Parts: sequence; structure tokens; C-alpha cells
Amino acid sequence: MVEEIRTERLLLRRATADDIAPMHRILSNAEAMRYWSSLPHTEIGQTEAWMASTIDPSVQGGDEFIVMLNGEVIGKMGCWKPPEIGFIFDPACWGRGYASEALDAFIDYRRNAGGEEITADVDPRNAAAIALLAKAGFEEAGRAKRTWQLGGEWCDSIYLKLDLKRA
Repeated sequence: MVEEIRTERLLLRRATADDIAPMHRILSNAEAMRYWSSLPHTEIGQTEAWMASTIDPSVQGGDEFIVMLNGEVIGKMGCWKPPEIGFIFDPACWGRGYASEALDAFIDYRRNAGGEEITADVDPRNAAAIALLAKAGFEEAGRAKRTWQLGGEWCDSIYLKLDLKRA
């Protein structure tokens, strides 16, 4: 298993317990969590529980990386339950190409590891994530209504897929 991936500006590395506090900063941010599959974390214990499968991938068989910029945690990228990708970044870093750079590196890594596809489930209101995935070659594979209920609000899904054998 690859322990780290380096890009021009970023380091993607496996998670440790030291990442809980910086990830809590992101996961407790309402803007970052707007289209996530859970509400913003209000207590560090929520983040500790959430990070358990990232720190120990044998829990769910994940293949995830913490994204670092200049020694600071700025997000997470990877397949939380292969082949489904998930990613989240600190809003302070949005619009600078970091997510695209990390996604491209992760796709190359999965392709080189012999992966066949990567899938995504995205809220259709999350235009930035849809554009990011489309730029990387993901194509729409379906849609569904009322797939997630968060805080009393129903959310829909767009299902996307990247064929790693074709790309």
C-alpha cells in the first residue's frame, strides 16, 4: 500500500491520530460541510469516530489520504469505501486548484494500483464538486431523488463514474 503521494505543491499521506484536531476544524465548518453526508461536527469525539476508518483502513477497507500543504492539513481525499471517492477541503483553500491537483494524483495512483473505476455520489447543488469531477473525466451514471436526509433536509444524488481502464 502506497503511504504517500507527492504533487508539485501537495503531500497526500496516510492519516494518523495527529490529524484529528485539524480535520475537526474542517469538519466543524458549516461551509465545508454544506454538501457532505453528515452535519457539521460539534464535538471532537464525532471527528475521532469519523477518522477511525481513515487512520485504520481495515475498519472499512478504505484507501484515503490526508492532504497537506506546507506541513498543514488542508483536507482529505480518497476512497472511503472503494470504489466510491470522497473529498473535503478547508474553505480557506478553495479556488486555488488544490482539490484538482490532489484528485489527479489520486486517480493516477488508483490507476497504477490496478483499479478499474472510481465512483462518486454528489449533491446536485454542489456545482464545484461536479465541475471538479467532470474536469477529471468523470461521467454521469445516474440520478436519484431524496437519497440523504440531513437535519430535516432531503438531498438528491448525482452518481458519477470514472473508468480507469479507459481514461
